[in-house]
Amino acid sequence: MDRHQMDVLEHAVDAALSALSAAACAGAVSVGSSEHWMVAVRDGRAEQVDAGTNRGIRITAWTDGNRTATVTSADLAPAAVSAAAARAAELAAACDADPWGGLAPIERCGQAQVALDLDDANGFAAFSVEDGIKRLIDAERAARAADPRIATIHRSRCSSRRGTGLFATTHGIRQRETATRFGLSVSAVADAAGEKHLGWDATAARHLEDLRRPDQVGSEAGRRAVEGYGWRRPPTGRWPVVFRRETASELLDTVTSAVWGAAVFRGQSFLADAVGTRITAPAVTIIDDPLLRRGLGSRDSDGEGVRAAPLLVVANGVLRSFLVDGEAARRLRHPYTGHAGGTSNVRLLPGTDSLDVLLEKLGTGLLATRFHGHGVDLAAGTISKGVDGFWVESGRIAYPVQEATLAGDLREILHGIRAIGDDPETETTTSSPSLLIDGCTVAGEAGGKNR
Repeated sequence: MDRHQMDVLEHAVDAALSALSAAACAGAVSVGSSEHWMVAVRDGRAEQVDAGTNRGIRITAWTDGNRTATVTSADLAPAAVSAAAARAAELAAACDADPWGGLAPIERCGQAQVALDLDDANGFAAFSVEDGIKRLIDAERAARAADPRIATIHRSRCSSRRGTGLFATTHGIRQRETATRFGLSVSAVADAAGEKHLGWDATAARHLEDLRRPDQVGSEAGRRAVEGYGWRRPPTGRWPVVFRRETASELLDTVTSAVWGAAVFRGQSFLADAVGTRITAPAVTIIDDPLLRRGLGSRDSDGEGVRAAPLLVVANGVLRSFLVDGEAARRLRHPYTGHAGGTSNVRLLPGTDSLDVLLEKLGTGLLATRFHGHGVDLAAGTISKGVDGFWVESGRIAYPVQEATLAGDLREILHGIRAIGDDPETETTTSSPSLLIDGCTVAGEAGGKNR
């Protein structure tokens, strides 16, 4: 972003703050501008190209009595911004009072003074649509070479984005952040013996140099497309399950949803009264670290200007904190945690067991590699999802599994974590290593056994 573009953002913020002050309102202003491109390739040819620049401003006003309203606009001209801020103040005056709204305490606001290294300006400038097409062609070629049963590439995409955001409040907070993000994904389709299977893989990074090679992504997509051939339903019963890191990360995402402040104060979480109690196995520690260098979810402050800091969510199985924005902090009388806008980099800390060791400890049971559907009831604390994977006997993979269901009580599942792997996901904002868990019900073929 050049100096002129930055001046446009700065002047927009100034105009909004001035108009809010003139209306005797407190308020917060977020303004951003980003450049991006995305290219999709199929069978070696560009199928779709999307490129452009997005700009916008969001103005929230609070009047006396904590009446609030928000106005957004794509027009950053000072006159248009001033009019939008005046409109926000006018609307706020007509609204009912919101006892839970307001600016974050100024003593909690600021930017963490840590070198997060989120902006790869040189990589963004050098990486062109043509470069993206070449990478996708290389990835497609690798996917097809992975196995002769790969019939087609369902979808392959590459993207590049750079954006700058400013945040300011009428009580003197002013912050700025610039970040980049690059991505590449491939979906391969295997077609043989009357069966079709889809395999997918992706890479994402803040810096271009941190993306995995296209041939690695393509080869993995091809491998995943064929791993389900010869599938069967597993025996029905209670079995130990190894959640491979992909499905373990989905389970971790369910936990973070259950400790989300809004879910708690709305009575929609089975963990609403659980702070200070053991919610999972003693070996489990979960953190949310917004200060991870080059992290996909890293930031120096949250969406309300609260200074970012690592948060210990679960320590040795005990829930230490909910994840709250300003409203949830007030409603729950909970310390601010800097979560306006969502989580950052949630991590379940890894153990020392390789996936092979986890399978040996499993003995006989299910290796879950993919979930289907949205079968989680956070209020009741239950899960019931379609699952793919592999049946394991005596610590060795016996055959692929499909058309199965994994179900159970989330409390029992979390307490049933018996071993933690050493293989956390690295290219995601919610990361868990593989987990060996007792206490799951697997539904497949009739006539199974309990264990």
